[in-house]
Amino acid sequence: MKIKKSILSLLIFIFMIGVIGCSNGSEISKEENLKQKKGEGMQSSQEVLKVATSPDFPPFEYIEIVDGKDKIVGFDAELIQEIGKELGKEVQMENMTFDGIVAAVQTGKVDMAISGMNPSPDREKKVNFSDPYYYASQTLLVKKDIKDIKNMEALKGKTIGSQIGSTSDQVISQFKGINVKKYNLVNDAILDLNNDRIDAVILEDSIASEFAKQNQELKVIVPEELKLDAEPFGIVISKEREQLLKDVNQALQQVIDSGKYDALVEKYGLANTLN
Repeated sequence: MKIKKSILSLLIFIFMIGVIGCSNGSEISKEENLKQKKGEGMQSSQEVLKVATSPDFPPFEYIEIVDGKDKIVGFDAELIQEIGKELGKEVQMENMTFDGIVAAVQTGKVDMAISGMNPSPDREKKVNFSDPYYYASQTLLVKKDIKDIKNMEALKGKTIGSQIGSTSDQVISQFKGINVKKYNLVNDAILDLNNDRIDAVILEDSIASEFAKQNQELKVIVPEELKLDAEPFGIVISKEREQLLKDVNQALQQVIDSGKYDALVEKYGLANTLN
């Protein structure tokens, strides 16, 4: 009997050791998996920068078919890629409507944005802006058969198209007596202009010039009231990411100093407004 009890006690002891070992192994395994997942997440956020843009502002950002697929290209798209290289990070472009960009940066949906956006007082309350990378002025895109419009008074009773959330939209909304039709996409406003559903579209100068090149029946005019000081374009970054703002400003300056900025300006037919 004593032998049987001893054997039974030994078996129970061995069983308990096995259970404890499995439990510890399981906990260690779970802990290791958790560490790996955390590590992977950190690596992803460090190595890839998600950048929002509204690709309907040629030559700054627009869609081009490359190898049978839509690709975001343009001055802004290439500039942010060069900045990414300076930072040692991969840049992943995110296509979204212009009026959703600030919120996307605020909420952390993207790391930053570049989309021909200037630091208006309202935007600066919500997000930070990098040092300027371009300066733009407001213009009007109209049909070529329209006589030159010297001032905004001549547009009273007319309908002007503008993009929701843009500086152009804010500017045109200040003039009384002008009907403003708002669009999510500039391309839709241009389509309505071509089909005589609106009388003009308000856009930054370089963007309006690009659309005029693409549409031979359109031209760019600048009424006296729009001949204001040029406004800067900046890269949009969350207020919670001060270090990223500093890094981006430093990288932008390196791109400028290296001559790559000048090469992009020349490639897209823009004026070097930083000089």
